[in-house]
This record gives sequence, structure tokens and C-alpha cells, in this order.
Amino acid sequence: MGLNAPKESGMSSWLSRRLPGFSLRGVLWIVVVFVFLLSYLLYSPESAAKGAQPGLADWVFRSWPALFATAAAMWLLLQGPVSRTPSLVQKGCRFVMVFFTYTGFLYLLKWNPFWKSMLWLGFEDRNKTEGLLILVSTLIWLVATLRTLFRGFRLPVLFGSRALTGRAPRKEEGRSSFSLKSLAIFYYFFTRK
Repeated sequence: MGLNAPKESGMSSWLSRRLPGFSLRGVLWIVVVFVFLLSYLLYSPESAAKGAQPGLADWVFRSWPALFATAAAMWLLLQGPVSRTPSLVQKGCRFVMVFFTYTGFLYLLKWNPFWKSMLWLGFEDRNKTEGLLILVSTLIWLVATLRTLFRGFRLPVLFGSRALTGRAPRKEEGRSSFSLKSLAIFYYFFTRK
């Protein structure tokens, strides 16, 4: 660090001083990989059929930490290399991120230690609370999915014919809407017998 080094602030500067060569994004990737490995060890899948080998989806879809880690990995990809790809690829990654977040939350609701901690907060009826949380999370997932799919898409019915042309309406400069001609037409139609 020289005398003319720029002064940095925030979490990433603290992190770069503590761990040289690592950025905040790099540490987040390490956390995501650690969660994947830990969830694989805790939720190691058994094969469903004789002779079948469990695949990647078998253990990712059995643990809510792996689902949240997959959503975080999609977010990190969207912040990094996927940010320079076509919008269709970005929409696909956002859709997958929203889906894994929603699925992880639903699996979290089926986890018994989660409900033991919810008793401390005063939620005594698990069925009512779980049903309400599933309803709210499904509505949030639906809105987030529709927002992801239709972001930047304009429907001519909702936004008028301007959405098809992409041009702004023409503005008249310095002209009054009241003129001698409009006064003459008004006088002609309303004074006739």
C-alpha cells in the first residue's frame, strides 16, 4: 500500500485486507460450495430402485440448504458471467433462482426443528401457520415468476399503440389548443337555428 493508494470502504475492502486475493463474491462462492458439500454429507441419497444410482437432483431436492445454495449460486452467476449473455438466458437463470428459493422455503416448512423454533415465537398451531406461509410464499413465487418472464415485455393492449412503434408521441411546441378556427367552429355549431 503506497501513499497514493485509493481509499476503499465497505465489506469488500475489509475482506480484501483480511484475505488477500479474495473478493466478497469469491467468499460467497466458497460458502455455496461448502453448503453443497455439507448438505450432500447430511442428506446423502439412497437409490429409489434396485440398481439405480442416485443422481444430482436426488440430493439437491432433498435438502433445503442445497436448494437455497443453488439459488444463491444462480444469483452469483447473474452478477458475474451471465450478466453479459442474452436476456433470454438471464431470464432463465432468474426463473431457476426464483424456483429454487421457493422450493427451498417449502422444504424448510417441512423441517421439524424449524417448527420447534417457531413455538418460541408464539406460533402454536402448525397447520394454520404452515398453510398461511405456503399460500403467501406461493403468491410471492407466482408474482416473482411472472415479473421475471414479462420484464421488458410490453403488450399493445395495455400500453397503447406506442408499444409497437417504440416512438414517443409527438409534442406540439408553442401552439395553443385554442385558436380562431376552433372559435369559429364552436360559434357556427352552437348559434344555428
